[in-house]
Amino acid sequence: MAQWTVNRLVRIGAGSAPGRFALRVARDLGDLELFDRGMTLAAHAFTSVLPILIVAGALRAELAPVDGAILAEHLGLNHATAEILERSLPGGAQELAATGVVGILLLVIAATSFARALERCFRRIWRTPRVGVRFAWRWLLAILAVLIGIALIVMTRTVLRGGGAMPVVEFILEAAVWSALWWWTSWIVINRSVRLIELLPGSVLAGIGFAAAGALGRVVLPEILATSAQRFGVLGMAFSYVGWLFSLMCVLLIAATVGRVVRLTVSGQAWRRSVALPRAEATVLGGRSAPLGGGEAGNATTRT
Repeated sequence: MAQWTVNRLVRIGAGSAPGRFALRVARDLGDLELFDRGMTLAAHAFTSVLPILIVAGALRAELAPVDGAILAEHLGLNHATAEILERSLPGGAQELAATGVVGILLLVIAATSFARALERCFRRIWRTPRVGVRFAWRWLLAILAVLIGIALIVMTRTVLRGGGAMPVVEFILEAAVWSALWWWTSWIVINRSVRLIELLPGSVLAGIGFAAAGALGRVVLPEILATSAQRFGVLGMAFSYVGWLFSLMCVLLIAATVGRVVRLTVSGQAWRRSVALPRAEATVLGGRSAPLGGGEAGNATTRT
């Protein structure tokens, strides 16, 4: 019964352009293994950001002691949760110095792990070739772009506090910053093998998605983190934040996939071949093959 329902929905969807678009997106997300790659990106984002937070915490007391609660304030944490977070971060620059050259090297490697994972995801989405290690500078540029983007977001939220039209202006600016961030970062991590104009639709969607998620997160995330901290301490906060990062990474991957399907649709390549569906599902619209795109032709398998 379930299979019949799925087949029926496929036949209905294949009969219209929006349906074929949705089916192509769903198929590409299945090929991408969305949830597995989303969790991988979330874990790498967490382990990339955490060392930077440790360094920032180690330098905080020496450079600007009065700004020690900026992270907790940005996350919207209450006083008790903020204290738990503050105790988990180092309190002086001497702790950074104690790590030595090896610690700094590990910090760089950990920071670039997110960029490398992001590269693998975007290569899978856009079907671009693997590049050599001589282009490793791209990873550092990607991490730098992410850090600059996050700093701009924090600055925007700090400056545009208030009621009235400020939340709307803040949302628009955040969407613009996130869009520009993912537009440039995605172009860099795939070694400029896809034109910027083709990356724009997915980047704009990602920017809007991240801005919307940020607005939602400011409402629900503080309570979730506070509850986790009270029950399980800083480890509970870590697990909760990884879950939130997983949601954000899924938004990014979905937006990038939709952006690629938009490009294929505009160029007329999205439905030029039919997917190898069961016979009943492959015949619609008066016996014509359902133009879902996909790249199976006979026994050969080629992906668009």
